Amino acid sequence: MKRVLIILCSVFLLHAQQIAADMPDPDELGKLRDGKVLVLDSRSEKPGGTVRVLALAQVSAEEVWNVIVSCKRAFVFVNGLQSCEVIEDSGERALIRQVTKQGWPAPTLDFIYESLRAPFSTINFSLVQGNLEAMEGGWIFINTPNGLLLDYEIRIKPELAVPDFLVSRALRKSSPDLVACVRGLAGGSGSEKLQSRDLERCPGKPENKH
Repeated sequence: MKRVLIILCSVFLLHAQQIAADMPDPDELGKLRDGKVLVLDSRSEKPGGTVRVLALAQVSAEEVWNVIVSCKRAFVFVNGLQSCEVIEDSGERALIRQVTKQGWPAPTLDFIYESLRAPFSTINFSLVQGNLEAMEGGWIFINTPNGLLLDYEIRIKPELAVPDFLVSRALRKSSPDLVACVRGLAGGSGSEKLQSRDLERCPGKPENKH
């Protein structure tokens, strides 16, 4: 427990420093206010495919949080998810196994990842074991006068020798849909029209989508 608290404190301080430097610029903020989901370059310099995604949600961080940590909801917003199993969950730390079939860069990904959580401000995940060389990233939730800023970032390095730019290209295609879908499932789109568009981007089938 002490180790987990130390890790969580370190993660919180790191992200507190990042938040100050990585808030949207005026042009990005204007697009976010219009409901757009922005795809940005990742902050990571590590090898592998990377992407960072921003969006504004008109809902509480807790409601978005409840979507993200739910295995049931994950079948809606995670592309190609075949299996989701919570192995361990203490609240601040969880171990989760997922099996996905995305068609890139390997037919099937089977992995266990650790999720470190500081409710309702950050979620950070990293690979524990599986047929990936690396997977890490996280969510930052920031309350702003314009709504809740969702800041999502992920890095994946497959075991197969796949060029980083190809993995990044795949992530830049799928990750905005993931974030838009999460926003829609949380009821944070801000309008019925945008809500419908967000749910249309879900790779799975939302319960209220026919």
